[in-house]
Amino acid sequence: MLVFKLAAMAFLAAVLSLSLKKEQPAYAFLISLCGAAGLLLIFAQQVTPVLTWLRTLENLLPGQGSGCLLRVLGIALVSQLAADLCKESGMAAGATAAELCGRILALLQAMPLVQELLGYFGSYLQ
Repeated sequence: MLVFKLAAMAFLAAVLSLSLKKEQPAYAFLISLCGAAGLLLIFAQQVTPVLTWLRTLENLLPGQGSGCLLRVLGIALVSQLAADLCKESGMAAGATAAELCGRILALLQAMPLVQELLGYFGSYLQ
């Protein structure tokens, strides 16, 4: 039932934002931003079981694998949110830059895990 509440909240924010977009574009953007923030707050409360499950992967993944995956996931979510906010405000170049920076930062965060996995693979081949 939570999904229906979230959908109703998103729909209400979208309708309010669209109705104010012509006369008051600044308020329309603020309504859109507040709607997204409200949805993210509700989402943050519901994501706790997933994070708990990901922490149990520490036994399965070597070294710092699960922490690395959590950091990459966080970077992906934040950069996508930033890109969507830029698109909403009409800044297509800013959205592209946010997505590109997020991809590069995620790759940099994943490099130690990739190096560790390649080391295991190399030792297995020998």
